[in-house]
Amino acid sequence: MPVLEGLGKPPGCKLIRLRVHLDGDIIRSIRIRGDFFASPEEGFDKVEQQLAGRSLSELAAVFDGLLQETGVAVFGISGKGVASVLSAVLAGTSPGEGI
Repeated sequence: MPVLEGLGKPPGCKLIRLRVHLDGDIIRSIRIRGDFFASPEEGFDKVEQQLAGRSLSELAAVFDGLLQETGVAVFGISGKGVASVLSAVLAGTSPGEGI
């Protein structure tokens, strides 16, 4: 199971750091950190846990949906931004400017 690590600042987001365990195109675990804000933090941790078992192709939509479903407020991050950083890692490039 490959472990991927990435860092990026996609458009409209703060700096995002990822550590993802993949099994094919399925997320086994994901750690999302960076310069963004999430409240409550415990809720954000639960969102991360609920991303396990999801396919890469649904990451952006599921992330945003889980935030809304759990009532976690975020600033400086989005599902599209997280997916962008992960896509860049998979492609071997850096998303956004200044990285």
